[in-house]
Order: sequence, then structure tokens, then C-alpha cells
Amino acid sequence: MRIVLSGYYGFDNAGDEALVTAISSSLRLGEESLDITVLSGNPQQTARNHGVRAVSRVNPLVLIKELYQADLLISGGGSLLQDVTGPLSIPYYLGIVVLAKLLKTPVVFYAQGVGPVNGRLGRWLIKVVANRVDLITLRDYESAQFLEKIGVNRPPVRVTADPVFSLQPGTEELAEAKAYLNSLGIDPNQGILGISLRSWSDFSDRQISLFLDSLSESGSQLLLLPLQHPADLEYSRRINRLMKKPAVIAEKPMNSTQLMGLISHLSALVGMRLHSLIFAACEGIPFEGISYDPKVETFLQIFGKDPLFSDDNFDPVVAARTAIDSIAGYSVQSAGIEQQVTHLKEKADQNARLVTQLLRRSRT
Repeated sequence: MRIVLSGYYGFDNAGDEALVTAISSSLRLGEESLDITVLSGNPQQTARNHGVRAVSRVNPLVLIKELYQADLLISGGGSLLQDVTGPLSIPYYLGIVVLAKLLKTPVVFYAQGVGPVNGRLGRWLIKVVANRVDLITLRDYESAQFLEKIGVNRPPVRVTADPVFSLQPGTEELAEAKAYLNSLGIDPNQGILGISLRSWSDFSDRQISLFLDSLSESGSQLLLLPLQHPADLEYSRRINRLMKKPAVIAEKPMNSTQLMGLISHLSALVGMRLHSLIFAACEGIPFEGISYDPKVETFLQIFGKDPLFSDDNFDPVVAARTAIDSIAGYSVQSAGIEQQVTHLKEKADQNARLVTQLLRRSRT
């Protein structure tokens, strides 16, 4: 069986690359013989990193050939159908879906987080196209409510969870992470506070640097964890130059399980990137979030948390104190968080099972 996987792949974003790993490995647990092809911005790198076949995501002739030969197109996961990062995301990803349907290839929206969608055209396009796919699985209830609100009602819709909850680092990744921390001059036994940042116009560099300065006064070693290269790395360096006591930056690009191995050695994590928070939750590491997008707030709400801040109207010192106090009280919350993660892992596994069932039905 041939499956084509469409998403934001091949752009050195650790969260989206984790989705390739999670989706492909989960699907192969149910159907070992699957032939998976990933539409990628960097096909050679994607093939090398994930052990899958990869092709250009923008070459029209390649897209037609691959979708014509495929038994299924998977669109997802991640936040593909939104218009806050640019006006082309929705037309591009839905265009791939439309092409597949014209070629009579079944389509699944896989663990997507839909929205925000501010434009009327974007909402109309999603309604028209989504009503013609074969199955929709979503990573949160807010996405389901949004689709219902705009009139998506034809395909089966299931609320599951982010596929990354099915991942875990192996002993090799854990050992590599410890060795890497030692090479950075950081002692895991002294308490490491991981920080995952991304540039966002709502927050000034000065505010973020003051926030990190206040965090460092707690006595923790600060380790900046760029999840998207080179953008997050450049931003982390820029913030670091403004800090009174610069933090250490984990500059080496890492795949998803390597990052999870590194995060497993932290005492806590403060993250803007959604998947930094998911990695921490999976590893049982205390976490607090900074919201630049509703998807971060949605995730935090699952664990009964509020973002430390979500716009430019915040006091960096107060936000840091809130984070420190919350992390210090993590032992009180840990049982509930562990239970929620177990539940989310089970729901994440449902994505692949539903696709496997769809493929088996298509054979008969």
C-alpha cells in the first residue's frame, strides 16, 4: 500500500519533523508493508533522517505522479490549516488535497489542529474541501468545534491527540543527551531549566531577555533549546546577547527523539514551541508555556494551566516568579499530569488505527 504524507516537512522544525517520525512509525506498527512517501521541502534530508522515500512538495509533475499512484494521502499533522503565519498555507495544503481527490485518491486529515482562520476565503475553502475527504482526526476539541461551526459535517470526525505523544527516546538518545550536556559544561545534577523560544512580534527582545534574567536568578542553569533551525537559533543568540548572565545554547540540530532525550535531563522547561511542551510532558518534566498561538493555550488547558503570558502586556519579573513558583509545586500536580499524558498517548495511537481500518476497508 502506498501512502503520501503532506505537511510542513523538510524545514528543520523539530516539532514537524517529530510528526513525520511519529506518523510513519505508528502506521507501520499496524501495517509493516506500507510504502510511505513524504512531500518535503528538502527531500534528501527527509529521506536520510526518517528512512522514508521523499519527493519535492512543489513540483507539479511529481505531485501528480505520486498522488495518482497512492492508495491514500495523509494531510497532517500539525497546524496546516491556519492563516496567521501567512496567506498561502491554506491554499497550498488544500490544493494538495484537491489534486488527490481529482485523481480519485482517498484523503485523511491526520491529527490536525485547525485554525486560527481569520479570512472568509480560508474558512470557505476549508469547508468545501474538508467535506470531501474520507476521514478527519483532530488533535483537540477546539479544532472540532471550529470545523462544525463553519459547516464541515460529511466525513467522520474523531478527536484524538498529537501523534508525537506516541514517541519516546531510546537508551542511546538518553546517553547521547547526557554526553552532550557534559560537552556544554552543564551538570544535569545541578538543575537545568530548558527554554524553548521563537521570535514573535508581540514580545520585544528586551522583555524576553528580562524574563530570562529573572528566571536565572532562581539559581537554575538556563539552557536555550532551538527547535527550528536556523530561525530559533538566531533568535536565541540575539536574546542571549541582551542577558546579564548569558545562558547556554544547545546549538546542535537534533531530531525529535534526541530532543526528548535532552529534555528528559532537565529539571523543568519553559516553552513557546508547542512540541517543546509536548516533549516535556511525555518525559514527565515540569513545564510552563508562553502563548504565541491559541494551540499553545489549548494544550496548556488540557493540564489545567494558563500561559505565563500571551501578549506584550506582561511584567517579565512577575512572569518569571509565576513560573518558578509553579514549577516548585510540580510534585502536587505530577500525578494528574502523568495520568493525562497516559490518556493522550492512548488517543494518539487511535490515529494510526483509524487509518489502518480505512485502508483495510478500501481493499474489500
